[in-house]
Amino acid sequence: MLHGILIALHAIAGVIALYTGAFAIRDGRFFAVYLGSLVAMTVFLAAAVAVSWTSTDAAARVLFAAFTALALVMVARAVLARRGIPHTHAYVEHIGFTLVALFDAFVVITVLNSGAPIWLVVASGIAIAVGGHFVLRLAHRELAPSR
Repeated sequence: MLHGILIALHAIAGVIALYTGAFAIRDGRFFAVYLGSLVAMTVFLAAAVAVSWTSTDAAARVLFAAFTALALVMVARAVLARRGIPHTHAYVEHIGFTLVALFDAFVVITVLNSGAPIWLVVASGIAIAVGGHFVLRLAHRELAPSR
């Protein structure tokens, strides 16, 4: 039960981070909410992993540890963006990375929960990551035109 609550809070914080990050990447609005929700998302994920650690098999432990590490990288990238100025290459790159990772996670979890075969789960994750790379390139042109 506690695990489910923590996962729900993790997902809610992730949705808030995705939406407020979309505003923050454009002009810095809602940056504090974006960063706070990324931190909350990471804390809830780490807590969910911790409470279910003993009942989780080895493969899932590795996967959940990797997800937690990725969440920490996302928080670090957001902190680096905070040091930057909106409309600069680094700012857009840091926030863009987190937005692509968040969107990718939501798609992958949705495909996984739909009962799709693992190859489709993996393919959707790769497709979103590659597509996100190209969307970020376009965002650089619009949001940070000068390097």
